[in-house]
Parts: sequence; structure tokens; C-alpha cells
Amino acid sequence: MPGERWYIGNVTGKVLSGGGKMERTTIRDVARTAGVSINTVSRALNGKPDVNPETKRLILEAAERLQYTPNKLARGLRSKKTGVIGVIVADIANPFFSAMVKGMGKAVKELGYSIILQDTSENYENEEEAILIMQSEQVDGVLITPVQTDKRSILKLQESGIPFVLVARHFSDVDTDYVVADDVQGGYLATTHLIENGYTKIAFINGPSYNSSAIERLEGYKKALEEHNIELNEKLIRSGALTMEDGYSHGKALLIDHDPQPTAFFTFSDFVALGAMKAIREAGLRIPEDIAIVGYDDIPFSSCLKVSLTTVKVLKREMGKKAISVLEKKIDEQEGQSHLKMPVDLVIRQSSLSTRNLGTRG
Repeated sequence: MPGERWYIGNVTGKVLSGGGKMERTTIRDVARTAGVSINTVSRALNGKPDVNPETKRLILEAAERLQYTPNKLARGLRSKKTGVIGVIVADIANPFFSAMVKGMGKAVKELGYSIILQDTSENYENEEEAILIMQSEQVDGVLITPVQTDKRSILKLQESGIPFVLVARHFSDVDTDYVVADDVQGGYLATTHLIENGYTKIAFINGPSYNSSAIERLEGYKKALEEHNIELNEKLIRSGALTMEDGYSHGKALLIDHDPQPTAFFTFSDFVALGAMKAIREAGLRIPEDIAIVGYDDIPFSSCLKVSLTTVKVLKREMGKKAISVLEKKIDEQEGQSHLKMPVDLVIRQSSLSTRNLGTRG
């Protein structure tokens, strides 16, 4: 929510005797422990070549023993950098985004950065406020999963000159760096799998029509139908689903007095699939004997359900790490623009495979 933030990074220091108060370990402490000058410690920690290897070893050992990290404020005054990266995600409660942030956290730790994290809850006004917060914090760069109901906030971020990378979603009409999943391929793999298992009346409970992932997964769905000479039926496509509740309501609508009656569901996410599975059970139908279902994202619970969920696996942590890598290069002005699509794969489980040979399901 606006104003709510988390810091991901390390805080190190030493406890003073008597009071229990935490005091930051300084470069002076490292110099005293290693028996060298402050200047020598500075040169060694910054990788300067004019430091004796044995002296450098002693300094690094002392720094590690004292759990010393450079003072980022002082370093920022010299380099005009804060050592902080802003991360803005659409819903941190969603395991997809939390896994992605985990990957980012691991990557920034290795690079010596910290993270300020903001959650927009899929709300555009929250996104605008989150970007203003990042600007006020003078972050070195921003990673953002845009809400996509409006692109003005991204255009303003672009005008601000702050390096940024879009993650998991991107705009087709705004030229930016991005790291996303290959969602066309994901939609194609899921739909092809169902077709190859005999299903032809495949309902697609998709995300919002403005969402780039939803647009591309629909493209993959249509591509698979076309390749197998199955006529597209717009009545089997429902849009706007992001939550379990959305999956339930759309699933229920598709199953009650619906013509044609679907024999399989492909859903925008595993969360949406959970809601659809509830609707299927309430309709007195069995998964997968009566109706099959395929989700998207492969979040942890997918394999733990009573009927385990077939789903499209997205490399969530790897996407977070790659986004940090792209952003770091932008901050250092090392490379040109990056448009990266991470590979996806289909994880086949029980929900799309009948336990007996039902022939063509239609």
C-alpha cells in the first residue's frame, strides 16, 4: 500500500559494552585491526592495484571479522549514488511476485545494493505514489511491474531520467527495457497440451484485456487452436481474472447453462485456477475425469493440491535476478536497450490427465 515499504539489505555494526547500543563498524576500525592506514584500507576495499596482496588479505579478513560494510551515504556523496534500488510490484501477497522479489534480493546482495519495496495492489494511483516515493528516496534505479491501466506513470518515469526496467509485463507502444516471460509460448504450450489430450472445447479464463501477459497468452491460445484446425469460439473466452474469486465467478459462469459447455479450462494463473477448480467441484464435476484444467506460473501449492495442477512454469526467481542484472548495466551505462523474454515450460500433473481412457472428449 502507499507509504508501506520494506528494506532488503544488510545492517552491520558492533555492540557497545554496557548499553547494548548498536554502533556502525567504520573503516577506522578495520584499519586499526589490520594495523594499516585508513587510506590503505580504502584502496584495498575498492580493488586498487597498488596494495600488497598480503596486506590486502589482512584487510579483507579484518573487514569480514568486524562485519564491515561501506558507509553508503558517504560513498553516495562521492559517486552520486545511494546504493539503493527501488522495486515496485503489483501484489506482494501473490507467490509469483514474492518469488521474483526473492531472486532480486539475492542478486542485489551480491552487488552490494539494498532494495526499497513498494506494493501497488494492482492500483494505478498506488503506482503513481510508489514512483514518487522512489524519486524522493533518490534510488539509483527502479524495477517495476506496471499495473497497465494507464501508461502515464511509466512515461513520467522515463522523463525523470532514473534508470528503470519493466518486469513481468511490458508495453507494446512504449519503448523501454523489460524482462518478461515468453507468454505467447506459454499460452501455446498449455492449449496444445489440452488439444493433444483430446479436448477441443477449451475455455480460457484470462487476465484483464489491458495486461500484456493476458494479451500474449491469448495469442498463444489462438495459435494452438488454429494449428489444430479448431474454430475459435469467443464465448469460451472470459477476461478480467486476477484472483481466486475471479476464477470462481468466471468458472461458474462458464459451467452453468453455458453453450457450448467447456470440457477443459486454461487459466491466466494458478490463483485463478484455484477459483475455477472450486466452481468445477460445486458443479458436481470431477477433475480431470469430467473437466481438465491448466494453470500458469507454477507457484508452490500447485503440486500440493489433492489433484495436482498442470501449469506453465515461469522462472520467477531467475526473472528477478536477470532484471537486476539489466538494471545494473543501465545504472552504469554499460549497454543499450534490453528486451528479454524468459523461457517457459509446461509441468504436466494430474489435473489435465484422465485416469482412464475417455477417448475424444470434445
